[in-house]
Amino acid sequence: VSTECFILLQKPPQPYTFSYDNTDEFGTRISQQETGDENNNKVGSYSYTDAAGLTRTVKYTADADGFHVVVETNEPGTKTSNPADAQYVSNAAEVAPAPAAVAVKPAPVVVKATPVVQAVHAAPVAIHAVHAAPTFTLHAAPVSFTTAHHVTPVAVAAHPVTFHAPLTYTLGRAKSR
Repeated sequence: VSTECFILLQKPPQPYTFSYDNTDEFGTRISQQETGDENNNKVGSYSYTDAAGLTRTVKYTADADGFHVVVETNEPGTKTSNPADAQYVSNAAEVAPAPAAVAVKPAPVVVKATPVVQAVHAAPVAIHAVHAAPTFTLHAAPVSFTTAHHVTPVAVAAHPVTFHAPLTYTLGRAKSR
């Protein structure tokens, strides 16, 4: 029986910096940058700008004091606020609320009286039944098709097939039963 012992050596965080900035064929720009130090603190940001000029930039810090974020945007419908300890800075143009709809009163419906009309009955009409001559329908004889069917012979072993017992494993070596 063998037991193995692993010793995990934890190394201190390694400082790093990375970033990217990409603009696609439609004019949408996406970017991010982040820096981490030897104390595992992070400082970074990411942003999105579409072809119409709407932007959102998120700046963040993660350190011993927690995660802090500031969101800067010009998206319509946003306002500068501080929900959930996340600061939102909005440069969106104020949009005036739409005026209330004016209730339109429908015009009254005028119903005019109509004169009474007497029904007029037509004179009786004599109807005579017409008998058509008998008809015959001819149907073609049924058609049948045949195809050649070839049988491929299957080879059968002259002696029975034997199977061996599965392998067993003991301390990494295979043994046959």
